[in-house]
Amino acid sequence: MRFLIFTLLLGFFLSGCSVFHREPGNPPKIDGIPIPDSQRTVYVQNFRNNSYGIALQTQLTDLVKQEINNRGRFIQTRDKSQAAYRIYGEISHYQQVGVLLDQGGQLLSKEMLIICKVELQKAGGERIRLERDEIPARVIYSDQVGYLETETQAQSRALRILSIRISEELERAWYYSISGKIDD
Repeated sequence: MRFLIFTLLLGFFLSGCSVFHREPGNPPKIDGIPIPDSQRTVYVQNFRNNSYGIALQTQLTDLVKQEINNRGRFIQTRDKSQAAYRIYGEISHYQQVGVLLDQGGQLLSKEMLIICKVELQKAGGERIRLERDEIPARVIYSDQVGYLETETQAQSRALRILSIRISEELERAWYYSISGKIDD
């Protein structure tokens, strides 16, 4: 009986909690009104690679598209002319350096840094201002000590992190541009 009362009280308490009523939600809302699908359509242009990392752009493009689909706030289209918004990206920096050496000077772990420039545009070409235009992802990995990971696996992990950060940044900028909740 006590457990039932406790569960009911906890349920009433959490139902008023802002975690369950925050926006944008899925589908996103502004002041409780869902955003129309016509304003949620987005086209993801294939990312470009302006770095020394080979074929990173194709994997990052696929991961960003998957992340956008998983989050569900945008509706992706394959036709650029049908999209209300367009996403452009370019990998501008890829660096891999040794971090930790043993007593013999052998490399034990490495650090990988990938930076991507991102741009969000309306269909007419107007750019939506982002909090940051360049989004970094940094991972430390080793193929000799601890959790063993190859360079390819570390790249995949860094690109997954980068795709999540890119999606969050784009959704936040898009939502605040539509809702007008941030003053310029």
